[in-house]
Formats: sequence, C-alpha cells, structure tokens
Amino acid sequence: MTYSDRIQRYLRTNFHGKIFRIMMISIIVTFSIIYAIGRVDAHAALEQTKPAANSRLDVSPESVEIIFNERLDSGGAKLQVLNESSRNIAKGKLETINEGKGLRVAVPKLGEGHYTVSYSVISADGHPISGAYIFTIGNPAPLTDASQLDPHQQVGHSHEGKGGLTQQSFLLYTARILYYAGLLLVAGLAMWSLLRKASPIVREAHTRSLGLAGKFALLATLVYVFFSLQDLGRGEPLSEWGRILMNTTIGKLYLAELLLAVAAPLLPSMGVVVRLFWVAVALFVESWSGHAAVFEPIAYTVGLDFLHLAAAALWGAGLVLLLVIWRKERPEAGRFALIFSKWALISFVVLWVTGILSTLSFLPSLDYLYYTPWGTWLLAKAVLTVLVGITAFLIRLRLRKGDLPRGSLIKIDVSLLAAIVLCVGVLTYQTPLPANKELNYHKMGTEMHVTLKISPNTPGDNQFSLKIWLPVQKGEGIPKKVQLRMLPVDKEGVGFIDVPLEPYEDTEMDAFPDYTKSTYKTQGPYIPFAGQWKAQIRVTDSEDTERVEETTYRIY
Repeated sequence: MTYSDRIQRYLRTNFHGKIFRIMMISIIVTFSIIYAIGRVDAHAALEQTKPAANSRLDVSPESVEIIFNERLDSGGAKLQVLNESSRNIAKGKLETINEGKGLRVAVPKLGEGHYTVSYSVISADGHPISGAYIFTIGNPAPLTDASQLDPHQQVGHSHEGKGGLTQQSFLLYTARILYYAGLLLVAGLAMWSLLRKASPIVREAHTRSLGLAGKFALLATLVYVFFSLQDLGRGEPLSEWGRILMNTTIGKLYLAELLLAVAAPLLPSMGVVVRLFWVAVALFVESWSGHAAVFEPIAYTVGLDFLHLAAAALWGAGLVLLLVIWRKERPEAGRFALIFSKWALISFVVLWVTGILSTLSFLPSLDYLYYTPWGTWLLAKAVLTVLVGITAFLIRLRLRKGDLPRGSLIKIDVSLLAAIVLCVGVLTYQTPLPANKELNYHKMGTEMHVTLKISPNTPGDNQFSLKIWLPVQKGEGIPKKVQLRMLPVDKEGVGFIDVPLEPYEDTEMDAFPDYTKSTYKTQGPYIPFAGQWKAQIRVTDSEDTERVEETTYRIY
C-alpha cells in the first residue's frame, strides 16, 4: 500500500467515526431534552370544575365547566353530564374556554337528582386524561329499588318467606289471578254497555254476563283480600289486620277494592253513567295499588297502567261476550264479531304501546328482563299476546269473507286470554327490580388485607367504609395514600369517580397480628346510577409501593 493510500484510508476511518460519534451525541441530547420536557411539563391536571365536584346546589346550573392547568388538544374532547338513568342530558355544543385550557357545555334545566360529569380529553403534550365526578341538585329522594315494591316493607313487616312456591304463595297467586279475572270482566262488560243499537239477544247476553261477572268478582275479591292480609300479617296477632286496613296505604286500597266488589253485582241494575264511574274508580284503585304507583313521575306511570287495564278489560270482556253470543246464536255472533274485531285491534295496539312504555319506566334497561322472574313472566305474556294477534287476524279474515268465526278459533282466543290473566296475576305480585344487597368485600393477602363495605348499595347516596391492614415491618404499617374509585363498567366513556375518604376511629375487634389497621369512611352519591360497577382500592405504603385491589359487582 502506498503512502497516499494509507492517508485516504485514515481520513475515511476518522470521518466515519466522527459521524458515528456525532449521531450518538445527538440521540443522547435529544432524549435528554425530551426527558427534561416530560419532567417539567407533566400532562395536564384538572384544576377547577363548575359546579364544584361533590357539591350540592339549590338550583340548576346553566352549564358545566372543567378547567385544566394547561392547554388541551382541540380535537377529540368529550364532556358528558349523566342523569340518574345514566343518560347524557348535555346536548349543547362543546365550547373551548380559558385560552384552550377548559371546556364548557350547556345543560337544560335540571331537576332534583344526582348528576355525573364525565370528561375525556387530550392535553397539548399528547396525554389522554379522563375522569368523572358528581354534583347534586336539591334533596333527591332515593331511586326506586326492590324493597319499595315489597308490600311487606310497606306495612312495616319483614318478609322472611322461604324460596320457591309454598302452599301460602300458591293460594295467594291463585286468589290474585281470580281477582284480576273478575275485575277485568266486570270493567270490560261495563264498558261494553256503551254499545248502542245492540240486538235483544246481545243485550240479554250482556246483562246476564255482567251479573254473573259481578258476583264472581265479589267472591274473588273477598278471597284475595283475605289471603293478602294473611300473608302481610304472618306471625302477627289478628288485630294487626285492622291496623293494616286502617293505617296503611295498601290496606286502604284493599278496603276500596272490597267496597267496589260489593257494588259489582248491582251494576246490571244501574245506568250507563254509574257503570262507567265504577270502571274508572276500580281501574284507578288497581293502578294505584300496583308497581306503577312506586315509580316517577307517578301521574305518567299510573296513567299508563290505567290505560293498559282499560284496554285489557275491553278486549277480554268483549271476547268472553262473543263466546257467550256464539253459543246462543251463531249469526248474531258474526254481526257482533265485526264490531268486536275493530275494538279488539284498538285495544291490542294500546296494550302493546302502554306495556312497552311502562316496562321502560320500571327498568333502567331491557336487560333487566333477564334478571328476575317478573321479566320471565312478562316475556311469556308478550309471546301470548302475539299468539292472540295471530288468532284475531284469522278470525277477522273469515269475517271479511262473510263467514262466521270458527268455534275453535274463539276457544283458542279465550284460552289465550286465560293464560294472559294467569301471567298478569303472577306479574302483579313479582317485583320488576332485583333486590340489592350490601357489599361486604374482604381480601386477605401477605402484603395487605382489605375490607370494603357499601351500604345500602343502591343507586344514589351510600355509606362507604374501607379498612386497610399493612404489615408493621413496612415502616409503621401506616399507608401514605389511600384511594377508593368507582367505575361504571358498562357505561362506555365514563371515567373513575373518586370517593373522598376521611379517617375515623374504628371500635370493631378485627385486628391481625403484625399488621396495622387504618380505617376510612364517607357518605355520598358516588354510585349515581344502576349498572355494573368496579370498586378499585389503591394503597401506597411508606416505601412508595402501590398495591391495587378490585372487585366488580352489579347494583339494580
């Protein structure tokens, strides 16, 4: 190799080495700058909320605002305000405020209740941030749960009956079904009194049927009230029956039902106006004594139930009257069937509409139909009504052709009616909502023991109690930081709700050797609506080691 070749090789080697060293230095400097920026400019933190988190207001705010300590990315931000049914009621346009550091959304006038503000944003440095908090307006009443639908709770007695179908419950259900059948028959036949230009055969069949139905309703109501009082006063002296009848709402409704039943056999001798007045009062009393009277708004739910009962009575009694006329004179049955089929179709539509609206009022979601026997019986009733619709269509098809309705079709229709009445008799004594139970979660571990209690564990205000045991060898066993967070698992886009905890002195004897117990509690609406919830407990010990425990459960 010549001298000039060696010079060129040296220059090339040193050139590549310098380039490599320059690249390495550049990479190190770049990552150092990024790290320094990341340390100095941490992702945005929530600084202010309007209304304030966990606050209680007397009047509705005009808007909801959240403000961070630094600018936010202008795209992809979400700000929701959820009501107690977990529905977003903030439909206004999302505004950017405070030079891009905050968000505002207008809300409609809000009534009393607990409201959840859920946010999801991206800070200017690209960090996603999400969370949620609660504010309350007024002093909202607790949301309806299964205990409010239990007549035993309403009269001040506990219900400790055994599961399954006992002899007592069988008699009660049977009495309820008979009572319901009598009520619908009398009310429906009384409404059919409005039928004008009826032939003597139809008038005679109607009057006779109304008289028999009135006597049946009287006997059925007596049996029903007797077994109901026996069930409510189980284990109590007979004098308790008098207190229930005179001092409780459900007892007064029983008295009203008895008075109406006594008047029922007299309806054939009364005028049309008196008959319709009896119908209005009887159906109102039944609506008020059912599940509809427990839900809000009460005028809406009771009104829906009233219309539902009226439609059921008109259709059911008309079908029974058609069968009676068909047995007496077929041609006359054909003429009545033309009138009945029109009103049956109207009743069928009203039944479906009011039934669906009532179910949506009772249940937070249609998934609840699968959680209780009430839902099972309601689905069975829905299937039966579809079969009724098919049968009615076949009968109407024959009528359009000028043929008389077949006796077999009428009998099938009446049998389906009987099955629907059976379903309804059971439905009215089942609760649409599953019962909530107090959460009592306990987890033992080598590094930490945890006990979390939430009572009554229903949507709205609850009491939270948290106990933490840490080993003494970890410092003094006193945690540096304890967090309790609640997450609605089945509500997409809603972040964790932080539950503010306060230390308290616990007197329960639940110590563990070589562990130090720390106790915390609070009360508030940190479970604002029904659904699947995750409770997350985050504990940081004296050595800055964080431990996380979670449990998932459903409240109704």
